[in-house]
Amino acid sequence: MTKEKLLNNFSFIGLILVLVLFEVLTGGLLLGRRNLINIFNNFFSIGLCAMAYAFIMALGELDLSVGAIVGFSAAMGAFAANISTALILPAAILTGLVIGSASGFAIAKLKVESFIGTLAVSFVVRGMTTWLLNGSVGIPISMRVFDKNVVKILTFLVIMVLFYFLYEHCAYGKHCRAVGASAEAARQSGVKVEKVRFLGFALCGLVCGLIGFFTLVRACTASSKTGDAFEFDVLLAVLFGGMPLAGGWVVRFRSAVVGSIAMAILKSGMSLIGIDGLMQQVVQGVILIAAVALSFDRKNAGVIK
Repeated sequence: MTKEKLLNNFSFIGLILVLVLFEVLTGGLLLGRRNLINIFNNFFSIGLCAMAYAFIMALGELDLSVGAIVGFSAAMGAFAANISTALILPAAILTGLVIGSASGFAIAKLKVESFIGTLAVSFVVRGMTTWLLNGSVGIPISMRVFDKNVVKILTFLVIMVLFYFLYEHCAYGKHCRAVGASAEAARQSGVKVEKVRFLGFALCGLVCGLIGFFTLVRACTASSKTGDAFEFDVLLAVLFGGMPLAGGWVVRFRSAVVGSIAMAILKSGMSLIGIDGLMQQVVQGVILIAAVALSFDRKNAGVIK
């Protein structure tokens, strides 16, 4: 019983441990006013995607294309700025939605495994981004007005409320968990399994398009490196938050938010104490292995669908 309680509260325990550890190691700098802004900027993108990723995880699926979608959406937004800056946001969101829908079609209709399908989409989209940009493309610096914290806070809160309601109180969220628990049982209960899967990836793509917009207006430049390794930040965040890879009814929406906060603190803390990028990847890899091992200890965890 004690072990079960420990696993059920893994996200909160992990958050507290990371917070205390780096607050001590940084001599109190972690929660300084200036660094809190850095933590929020990391949390904003990871948290937005993690909330959409909760639907993917509930389905028992994975999406390894989110970083590539963010990069390509930013690129399309930058190209749209040559016509009008008013087109940057719709171009980025539409791009994300189209690519997410393509992944959803391949997985739901063509029956391609999500791990393979989204990995292939990632390679294709990354290649297209590199080919089209041929370096980098900039946008007017005036667009940084959308990078203000008040804009991002309001955006995050609105999406969090909408997604929480969709996940916890609407039929779609329940259908995602039902499909993740047993696709055949869900189908026999009248759930349109293919449609539920398709919409999950389309929704995730749409949110990645939005993230691509905010990434673009922050740097005012889109490059072939935009969104690199973002998919692993998001995956680690949801696993660190306690989401099991097997999906189903045990996937909790709160895990996306709590795990994203822990991930943002982890990245900021490692930077503050002078851990370089390569070593940060080593640390994140170790944590990823530990999180996966713990998630598969759960009573309802089975195999990755």
